[in-house]
Amino acid sequence: MKIFFLAVSVFLFVASTNAFSADFLYHSDGPYKGKVIDLETGEPIEGAVVGGVWVLEFNFTPFCDAKETVTDKNGEFILPKASCFTLWPLAEMTQLDIIVFKPGFLAYPPLGATFEERKARMPGLTGHEFQNKNEYNIIRLGRSKTRKDRELTWSDVGSPSIFDECFKKLPILFKLVNEEGRSLGFGEYNK
Repeated sequence: MKIFFLAVSVFLFVASTNAFSADFLYHSDGPYKGKVIDLETGEPIEGAVVGGVWVLEFNFTPFCDAKETVTDKNGEFILPKASCFTLWPLAEMTQLDIIVFKPGFLAYPPLGATFEERKARMPGLTGHEFQNKNEYNIIRLGRSKTRKDRELTWSDVGSPSIFDECFKKLPILFKLVNEEGRSLGFGEYNK
């Protein structure tokens, strides 16, 4: 019984020290705003999907939330606020993945093993995109020039679906990914 009271006391102490931070029970991030433009022409890209997946570090169930939106005729978007609730006092919300995708274009983040390789595919890439919800993000997508580019982009964009919940919360993204996969003669990403 003493161990139980000790465990409860430790939990309440940790909870009380974190109770004044926004990350104790309710976690949130966003919204994020920006514009998606064609890398070569600078014209806005309408109909690109902007999706985000957030996780909780130091938590038994790491998935937190996923949100998506579609760019308007001006290429602009507002990715809604993501949020979740946990009773684990040490959990921290982190941004796992932001994806910008439209068939026929290279996706954000660009492919590449190093920052230099990614920047070569997407000039203007700073590496700081989507790190500050108060900044207006300009995302420049280049056009896919080869079938290999399309295949690599399709494979990479479909890969953040490590959580079943992503398929439920990102239906527009996976609809476009599946359409691109069918047009390439591949199967679909399904859970």
